[in-house]
Amino acid sequence: MPLDPTGLMALSIPTRNVAYADRDSLLYALAAGMGAGGEAADLPFVWERGQGEQSQRVLPSMATMLAFDDSWLEAGKIALPQVVHGALDLRFFHPLAPSGAALAETAIIGLDDKGAGRGGLVFTETLLRQDGAVAASVLSTMFVRGAGGFGGAVGQGVTAAGVPETAPDAQSRVATALNQALFFRLLGDRNPLHVDPRLAREVGFERPILHGACTFAIACAEVLRRFCGHDPARLTRFAARFAGPLYPGETLAFSFWRVAGGIAFRAAAAERAAPVLDNGFAGLAADA
Repeated sequence: MPLDPTGLMALSIPTRNVAYADRDSLLYALAAGMGAGGEAADLPFVWERGQGEQSQRVLPSMATMLAFDDSWLEAGKIALPQVVHGALDLRFFHPLAPSGAALAETAIIGLDDKGAGRGGLVFTETLLRQDGAVAASVLSTMFVRGAGGFGGAVGQGVTAAGVPETAPDAQSRVATALNQALFFRLLGDRNPLHVDPRLAREVGFERPILHGACTFAIACAEVLRRFCGHDPARLTRFAARFAGPLYPGETLAFSFWRVAGGIAFRAAAAERAAPVLDNGFAGLAADA
């Protein structure tokens, strides 16, 4: 069924106060693969301890978890099993606290029509406030299967960054676990597409796929390791478009390019040579 532009653009999404414990930050980092390779520098993200440089750190992409809210989908006449992530674009203004609360203010800012019988895009923006200041903003693109044909673009769209068509400056590989989606869903995204084999086949996948937000988190962790010295304060922006599914257990093959203001990247499922993330960009602070 096509999206309802009038109803969606008029939809008021209640502001939420999202409380979380240090356990949630630790679980998020673990679900993103922090600590899986045995790197000592990963430990502050998966182990609460001490003060100063050894105190607990938060993977910046956890802003997506705090911003996540699918409670408005029913009011917007969108069926959850038809939804997949299209892209994410995060801006960071100061590191997230390991525990506490964030005020999440979400609005639907635009729609895009991919044609009758095809998909419709929904663009949302969430501001996360901690201690009275904006800690991060989350611009999310949601792809709704079969929801095109509603009449064209409405409101604000999203412009993706490009990736150089030259040899990469650096490459790396990160293996995922067969049960990684089962861990990640405990953070709030209970879409059955990531756990139900029958549903996955019905919508065209050979088996349940990894959450796009989990793939995004894995990429953020890898950028933090390789270009930020594991320091979240050095990452000012993190964005990527979801170009294809990743199945739990597959290996992400990353390519990185140094560009003005930071790092461009893309990633593929190594076993299938299939694109997974594209138009990736990590904004780096001047000292990174």
